[in-house]
Amino acid sequence: MRPGAFELSLIAELGDGDFSLFQKALQTLLAKTFIIRGKDRDEELYDFTIRNAHLFDAWFSCMEAQIVRDESLGVIAFRGGSDTRFHMGREDTCALLVLRLIYEEKRTELSLSAFPSITVFDFLQKYKAMAGADLRKTRLTEVLQKLRTHKLIDISSGETADMDTLLILYPSLAISVDRDSIDEILASIGAGGEKAKDGRAEGENAEDEKPEDENQGSADQ
Repeated sequence: MRPGAFELSLIAELGDGDFSLFQKALQTLLAKTFIIRGKDRDEELYDFTIRNAHLFDAWFSCMEAQIVRDESLGVIAFRGGSDTRFHMGREDTCALLVLRLIYEEKRTELSLSAFPSITVFDFLQKYKAMAGADLRKTRLTEVLQKLRTHKLIDISSGETADMDTLLILYPSLAISVDRDSIDEILASIGAGGEKAKDGRAEGENAEDEKPEDENQGSADQ
């Protein structure tokens, strides 16, 4: 019997409700890359996927992919093969790294149930300090919407050009850029080049450009 064959047979035995959750979780991971605990639409899918991780491991092994689970962060991520790699421009990469570092700083200040946040103004200040240049208004909107689409951040009500608008930081940032990747990305920013990394944060269906590192993400809009 092939590895995982028994677990695959168990999928067919799921009741209608559980099979529907299995389908929704697969669709979310393949289309959005991440399932995040504490995010309204993800809560039920997160719990179901953690309880049935062996079924997802077996299913994804058929396509030479996998899911990555970090229960301390409350994130499940899809990681695909080399065909899910994507390219990021310098501004996207720099913004991602800035938000990743801010997340690391802020997560210890909050309870495990809360997502850290930062104003657009504070983000821009930190971006300029790292990149040595301002992020113009049009590019600011494009970059933040891209990261939101990849389910790395969310944007509170308000315009991205409004300095008081809050950026909600998801723990998917920590999986997208792990500690070992930070120096590599800093070197890339310094070189002014572009990087390609495992998409979907550990996987996402790469279309055009997608966030850095091993994860791709698409946020629910």
